[in-house]
Amino acid sequence: MTAKKIKKPEKVVKQRNKYTTEHKEKARKYYLMGLNLQEISILLNGCPVRTLEKWQLLDKWTELKQPENIKVKALELKQSGKSYSQIAGLLKISRVTVWRYTTEAQQTKQPKNGLKSN
Repeated sequence: MTAKKIKKPEKVVKQRNKYTTEHKEKARKYYLMGLNLQEISILLNGCPVRTLEKWQLLDKWTELKQPENIKVKALELKQSGKSYSQIAGLLKISRVTVWRYTTEAQQTKQPKNGLKSN
């Protein structure tokens, strides 16, 4: 009896996915819109959640989502000539919130002397 050698199937090397800065920007935009990483993964055609977590940590997405940054951004947009409606559309917040953020930011920038003007 001759022993037949069983051939093992050749190992297929899986190509790694390469993500562009466009993917990263889309993911950041979705995150700032309020989606979680699992939802973003689905929208980006199965981009691994771990990859999104790495991007989130490297670019400090959570800090971008803080209200203080939104207040400053709203004030900058208002000073550049944008209307409350345009700013609300860009930042995905209501017009009233934009008005409140800009007035609060302007008040914090103005020095408080305690002097009354006559």
